Amino acid sequence: MQPFAALGTNIAAQMMTIFGGIAGYFSPNQALAWGIHADVGVERAGFYTIDALHETLASLADFERINSGPTRLTVGAVNVRSGTMHYFDSRAMPVTLKHVLASGALPPAFPAVRIDGDPYWDGGIYSNTPIETVFDDHPRRDSVVFTVQMWHAAGPEPESVWQVLNRQKDIQFASRADSHIMRQEHIHQLRHIVRELVRLMPEAQRETPEVKDMAGYGCGTFMHIVRLKAPRLDHEDHLRDIDFTSAGIHARWQAGYSDTMRTLERRPWEARIDPMVGVAVYDTDVPDAPNTRPLNP
Repeated sequence: MQPFAALGTNIAAQMMTIFGGIAGYFSPNQALAWGIHADVGVERAGFYTIDALHETLASLADFERINSGPTRLTVGAVNVRSGTMHYFDSRAMPVTLKHVLASGALPPAFPAVRIDGDPYWDGGIYSNTPIETVFDDHPRRDSVVFTVQMWHAAGPEPESVWQVLNRQKDIQFASRADSHIMRQEHIHQLRHIVRELVRLMPEAQRETPEVKDMAGYGCGTFMHIVRLKAPRLDHEDHLRDIDFTSAGIHARWQAGYSDTMRTLERRPWEARIDPMVGVAVYDTDVPDAPNTRPLNP
């Protein structure tokens, strides 16, 4: 049970956020004065407006530098009409403020952001850990992929409605990570198998256009996936995603920093992994050997 003082502080902060917003970030949407059934348009249909966030990011982010520098930025958003995921990649196109805002437009709190005529929402409602963007990249290359899991896929069974709300949100935003990684492992293993089968062919056959075309589906790259999992903190509940208190932000920052430093010291990606699988998964809360999962094709 939470101490009364801490619980009271959390509730007060949460109520201030819900009814007043956060300065420089979001504020209550006055367009909803007529109720949630009012036709305000997709770009205004949210409990809050993000005009303040637009100004904050515009003052802090240098998009000319982002698009001309060596560091690549890729953000994902879901097309509201088609329901498909779209990635905006600085290697292929100029990434703008609108692309970044769309990648964080989580409904129903925030309204959609329109890009080239189409409205987009936060890609997290489709895939909260979109590692396929790395696995499917061309040309493929050996990679160490860090994924940050803010929600807990596993947890105790809830015993109250309040705990049900907490558990429901954890599963909603975390449950796809494992299945997505397993699917990418399977695909990557098949790429290694294709490469090995082509290598075993007679040289004359390997040079035929048909085999060369099929060989393009194979690769010999190694993918190391490091999963940084946010620890459970005292006094957090299903409203922790609106916890903008200094103490809450610092606690999560410190937990993530400590987790990252421990992982960098261990350097688990230097371990050898099965060359026919090509993928190893390392969980920061299980600091043992790499979790390689060979799958049956």
